[in-house]
Amino acid sequence: MVFRKVAENIYVIDRQPAYANVTALVFPSRVVMVDCGIRLPAVMETRKEIEEIAKRKLEVIILTHFHSDHTRAIPAFSDCRIISSNRLLRNLKQANRKTPKGFKLTLPNETFDDQLEIRDGDVRLIIKRTGGHTDGSTYAYCPNYKVIVAGDNFWVDYYPWGGARNGDPDEWIQALKEYLSLDAKYFIPGHGPVAGKDKVVELLDYIDNVRKVMKEMIVSGRTEEEILKAGWEVEYYTSGIAKPSTLKKWCKIWRRKLNP
Repeated sequence: MVFRKVAENIYVIDRQPAYANVTALVFPSRVVMVDCGIRLPAVMETRKEIEEIAKRKLEVIILTHFHSDHTRAIPAFSDCRIISSNRLLRNLKQANRKTPKGFKLTLPNETFDDQLEIRDGDVRLIIKRTGGHTDGSTYAYCPNYKVIVAGDNFWVDYYPWGGARNGDPDEWIQALKEYLSLDAKYFIPGHGPVAGKDKVVELLDYIDNVRKVMKEMIVSGRTEEEILKAGWEVEYYTSGIAKPSTLKKWCKIWRRKLNP
Protein backbone atom coordinates (compact mmCIF):
# COMPACT_ATOMS: atom_id res chain seq x y z
CA MET A 1 0.00 0.00 0.00
CA VAL A 2 1.35 3.43 -0.94
CA PHE A 3 -0.96 5.46 1.26
CA ARG A 4 -0.20 5.24 4.97
CA LYS A 5 -3.02 5.55 7.47
CA VAL A 6 -2.23 8.35 9.92
CA ALA A 7 -5.54 8.34 11.80
CA GLU A 8 -9.17 7.56 11.11
CA ASN A 9 -10.05 9.07 7.70
CA ILE A 10 -6.52 10.50 7.16
CA TYR A 11 -4.09 8.88 4.70
CA VAL A 12 -0.72 10.22 3.52
CA ILE A 13 1.92 9.42 0.95
CA ASP A 14 5.08 10.88 2.47
CA ARG A 15 7.60 9.12 0.25
CA GLN A 16 7.86 7.95 -3.37
CA PRO A 17 6.13 7.82 -5.81
CA ALA A 18 4.81 11.29 -4.99
CA TYR A 19 8.15 13.01 -4.11
CA ALA A 20 6.14 15.65 -2.26
CA ASN A 21 3.53 14.61 0.30
CA VAL A 22 0.02 13.77 -0.88
CA THR A 23 -2.83 13.66 1.64
CA ALA A 24 -6.21 11.97 1.28
CA LEU A 25 -9.09 12.85 3.61
CA VAL A 26 -12.02 10.46 3.61
CA PHE A 27 -15.25 12.42 3.98
CA PRO A 28 -18.75 10.97 4.39
CA SER A 29 -19.54 10.84 0.67
CA ARG A 30 -16.23 11.42 -1.13
CA VAL A 31 -12.44 11.56 -0.91
CA VAL A 32 -10.66 14.91 -0.87
CA MET A 33 -6.97 14.94 -1.83
CA VAL A 34 -4.54 17.73 -0.99
CA ASP A 35 -1.80 18.07 -3.63
CA CYS A 36 -1.29 15.43 -6.29
CA GLY A 37 2.40 14.74 -6.76
CA ILE A 38 4.52 14.78 -9.88
CA ARG A 39 4.50 11.36 -11.62
CA LEU A 40 1.31 10.86 -13.60
CA PRO A 41 1.31 7.06 -14.09
CA ALA A 42 2.12 6.41 -10.43
CA VAL A 43 -0.46 8.91 -9.21
CA MET A 44 -3.17 7.30 -11.34
CA GLU A 45 -2.48 4.05 -9.48
CA THR A 46 -2.59 5.77 -6.10
CA ARG A 47 -5.98 7.21 -7.02
CA LYS A 48 -7.33 3.71 -7.56
CA GLU A 49 -5.82 2.62 -4.27
CA ILE A 50 -7.38 5.33 -2.11
CA GLU A 51 -10.77 4.85 -3.75
CA GLU A 52 -10.60 1.14 -2.95
CA ILE A 53 -9.54 1.83 0.65
CA ALA A 54 -12.22 4.47 1.22
CA LYS A 55 -14.93 2.82 -0.89
CA ARG A 56 -15.70 6.30 -2.17
CA LYS A 57 -14.78 8.29 -5.27
CA LEU A 58 -12.01 10.85 -5.22
CA GLU A 59 -13.87 13.99 -6.29
CA VAL A 60 -11.96 17.01 -4.94
CA ILE A 61 -8.32 18.08 -5.32
CA ILE A 62 -6.90 21.00 -3.35
CA LEU A 63 -3.55 22.52 -4.28
CA THR A 64 -1.29 24.14 -1.67
CA HIS A 65 1.07 25.91 -4.12
CA PHE A 66 2.12 25.75 -7.75
CA HIS A 67 5.48 23.95 -7.64
CA SER A 68 5.63 20.95 -9.93
CA ASP A 69 6.31 18.33 -7.25
CA HIS A 70 2.87 19.19 -5.83
CA THR A 71 0.92 19.86 -9.04
CA ARG A 72 2.49 18.12 -12.03
CA ALA A 73 0.03 15.21 -11.92
CA ILE A 74 -3.10 17.41 -12.15
CA PRO A 75 -4.07 15.91 -15.56
CA ALA A 76 -4.83 12.63 -13.79
CA PHE A 77 -7.72 14.42 -12.08
CA SER A 78 -9.29 16.35 -14.94
CA ASP A 79 -12.71 14.95 -13.97
CA CYS A 80 -12.44 16.32 -10.41
CA ARG A 81 -13.24 19.58 -8.70
CA ILE A 82 -9.75 21.16 -8.55
CA ILE A 83 -9.50 24.00 -6.05
CA SER A 84 -6.77 26.60 -5.68
CA SER A 85 -6.26 30.23 -4.78
CA ASN A 86 -6.38 32.73 -7.64
CA ARG A 87 -2.69 33.47 -7.11
CA LEU A 88 -1.80 29.80 -7.38
CA LEU A 89 -3.69 29.57 -10.67
CA ARG A 90 -1.88 32.67 -11.94
CA ASN A 91 1.47 31.13 -10.99
CA LEU A 92 0.61 27.89 -12.77
CA LYS A 93 -0.31 29.77 -15.94
CA GLN A 94 2.90 31.78 -15.79
CA ALA A 95 4.94 28.59 -15.36
CA ASN A 96 3.50 27.45 -18.72
CA ARG A 97 4.50 23.82 -18.24
CA LYS A 98 4.13 21.34 -21.05
CA THR A 99 1.26 18.90 -20.71
CA PRO A 100 2.50 15.28 -20.69
CA LYS A 101 1.81 13.37 -23.89
CA GLY A 102 -1.54 11.64 -23.86
CA PHE A 103 -3.13 14.07 -21.40
CA LYS A 104 -5.00 17.33 -21.82
CA LEU A 105 -4.11 20.64 -20.22
CA THR A 106 -5.71 20.71 -16.78
CA LEU A 107 -5.87 23.68 -14.45
CA PRO A 108 -7.83 24.46 -11.28
CA ASN A 109 -11.53 24.84 -12.14
CA GLU A 110 -12.54 26.54 -8.89
CA THR A 111 -10.61 29.40 -7.31
CA PHE A 112 -10.84 31.75 -4.34
CA ASP A 113 -9.06 34.87 -3.16
CA ASP A 114 -8.21 34.26 0.49
CA GLN A 115 -10.44 31.57 2.01
CA LEU A 116 -12.95 28.92 1.04
CA GLU A 117 -14.90 26.40 3.10
CA ILE A 118 -16.34 23.16 1.82
CA ARG A 119 -18.64 20.76 3.68
CA ASP A 120 -19.59 17.14 3.39
CA GLY A 121 -22.32 16.31 5.88
CA ASP A 122 -21.07 17.66 9.19
CA VAL A 123 -17.40 17.58 8.13
CA ARG A 124 -15.83 20.97 7.37
CA LEU A 125 -12.67 21.75 5.44
CA ILE A 126 -11.28 25.28 5.60
CA ILE A 127 -8.92 26.22 2.77
CA LYS A 128 -6.93 29.40 3.33
CA ARG A 129 -4.20 31.23 1.44
CA THR A 130 -1.55 32.71 3.72
CA GLY A 131 1.44 33.22 1.47
CA GLY A 132 4.90 32.41 2.80
CA HIS A 133 6.76 29.78 0.83
CA THR A 134 5.06 31.28 -2.25
CA ASP A 135 2.51 34.08 -2.52
CA GLY A 136 -0.16 31.46 -3.27
CA SER A 137 0.74 29.12 -0.41
CA THR A 138 -2.41 27.62 1.08
CA TYR A 139 -3.30 25.24 3.89
CA ALA A 140 -6.27 22.92 4.38
CA TYR A 141 -7.65 22.49 7.90
CA CYS A 142 -10.30 19.97 8.94
CA PRO A 143 -11.40 20.71 12.51
CA ASN A 144 -13.41 17.47 12.65
CA TYR A 145 -10.27 15.39 12.03
CA LYS A 146 -7.89 17.82 13.81
CA VAL A 147 -5.56 17.89 10.81
CA ILE A 148 -3.73 20.65 8.94
CA VAL A 149 -2.18 20.00 5.54
CA ALA A 150 0.37 22.77 5.24
CA GLY A 151 2.21 22.27 1.96
CA ASP A 152 5.72 23.69 1.83
CA ASN A 153 5.17 26.24 4.58
CA PHE A 154 6.03 23.27 6.82
CA TRP A 155 8.99 20.88 6.47
CA VAL A 156 10.04 18.03 8.74
CA ASP A 157 13.52 16.44 8.58
CA TYR A 158 14.34 18.70 5.64
CA TYR A 159 15.73 22.22 5.61
CA PRO A 160 12.88 24.57 4.58
CA TRP A 161 13.50 25.81 1.05
CA GLY A 162 12.69 29.51 0.92
CA GLY A 163 14.17 30.43 -2.43
CA ALA A 164 10.91 30.71 -4.39
CA ARG A 165 10.74 33.91 -6.45
CA ASN A 166 7.45 35.02 -4.88
CA GLY A 167 7.94 33.86 -1.29
CA ASP A 168 7.96 36.05 1.82
CA PRO A 169 9.50 34.85 5.12
CA ASP A 170 7.43 37.31 7.16
CA GLU A 171 4.22 35.82 5.77
CA TRP A 172 5.72 32.38 6.39
CA ILE A 173 6.19 33.20 10.07
CA GLN A 174 2.61 34.43 10.35
CA ALA A 175 1.32 31.26 8.66
CA LEU A 176 3.13 29.04 11.17
CA LYS A 177 1.69 31.09 14.03
CA GLU A 178 -1.76 30.61 12.54
CA TYR A 179 -1.31 26.83 12.38
CA LEU A 180 -0.46 26.81 16.08
CA SER A 181 -3.62 28.76 16.90
CA LEU A 182 -5.83 26.03 15.41
CA ASP A 183 -7.18 22.98 17.20
CA ALA A 184 -5.08 20.39 15.40
CA LYS A 185 -3.22 17.23 16.34
CA TYR A 186 -1.82 16.16 12.97
CA PHE A 187 0.39 18.56 11.00
CA ILE A 188 1.18 17.29 7.52
CA PRO A 189 4.19 18.95 5.90
CA GLY A 190 4.95 19.35 2.22
CA HIS A 191 8.00 17.12 2.76
CA GLY A 192 8.76 14.76 5.60
CA PRO A 193 6.74 12.74 8.11
CA VAL A 194 3.52 13.83 9.78
CA ALA A 195 4.32 15.68 13.00
CA GLY A 196 2.86 17.43 16.01
CA LYS A 197 2.95 21.03 17.16
CA ASP A 198 6.51 20.69 18.48
CA LYS A 199 7.94 20.57 14.96
CA VAL A 200 5.88 23.59 13.91
CA VAL A 201 7.26 25.48 16.91
CA GLU A 202 10.82 24.44 15.98
CA LEU A 203 10.48 25.76 12.45
CA LEU A 204 8.75 28.95 13.57
CA ASP A 205 11.45 29.68 16.16
CA TYR A 206 14.18 29.04 13.60
CA ILE A 207 12.85 31.39 10.92
CA ASP A 208 12.02 34.02 13.54
CA ASN A 209 15.53 33.82 15.01
CA VAL A 210 17.11 34.11 11.56
CA ARG A 211 14.97 37.18 10.95
CA LYS A 212 16.03 38.83 14.21
CA VAL A 213 19.72 38.19 13.60
CA MET A 214 19.70 39.28 9.97
CA LYS A 215 17.64 42.40 10.60
CA GLU A 216 20.00 43.51 13.36
CA MET A 217 22.94 43.08 10.98
CA ILE A 218 21.14 44.92 8.16
CA VAL A 219 20.24 47.87 10.39
CA SER A 220 23.86 48.10 11.59
CA GLY A 221 25.05 48.36 7.98
CA ARG A 222 26.88 45.03 7.70
CA THR A 223 27.82 43.51 4.36
CA GLU A 224 25.77 40.78 2.74
CA GLU A 225 28.53 38.29 3.49
CA GLU A 226 28.44 39.19 7.18
CA ILE A 227 24.63 39.03 7.28
CA LEU A 228 24.56 35.60 5.64
CA LYS A 229 27.26 34.30 7.98
CA ALA A 230 25.22 35.40 11.01
CA GLY A 231 22.10 33.75 9.60
CA TRP A 232 24.03 30.56 8.89
CA GLU A 233 25.10 30.33 12.52
CA VAL A 234 21.52 30.23 13.84
CA GLU A 235 21.05 26.68 15.07
CA TYR A 236 18.52 24.32 13.54
CA TYR A 237 18.19 20.57 13.90
CA THR A 238 18.62 19.80 10.20
CA SER A 239 20.44 21.29 7.24
CA GLY A 240 20.78 20.64 3.53
CA ILE A 241 21.52 21.96 0.06
CA ALA A 242 18.60 24.42 0.27
CA LYS A 243 20.15 26.41 3.11
CA PRO A 244 22.44 28.77 1.11
CA SER A 245 19.77 29.80 -1.43
CA THR A 246 17.14 30.18 1.29
CA LEU A 247 19.26 32.44 3.49
CA LYS A 248 20.34 34.51 0.50
CA LYS A 249 16.73 35.03 -0.59
CA TRP A 250 15.55 35.94 2.92
CA CYS A 251 18.46 38.36 3.29
CA LYS A 252 17.53 40.05 0.02
CA ILE A 253 13.88 40.42 1.07
CA TRP A 254 14.66 41.88 4.49
CA ARG A 255 17.26 44.26 3.06
CA ARG A 256 14.70 45.52 0.56
CA LYS A 257 12.06 45.97 3.25
CA LEU A 258 14.42 47.81 5.60
CA ASN A 259 16.01 49.90 2.83
CA PRO A 260 13.20 50.56 0.32
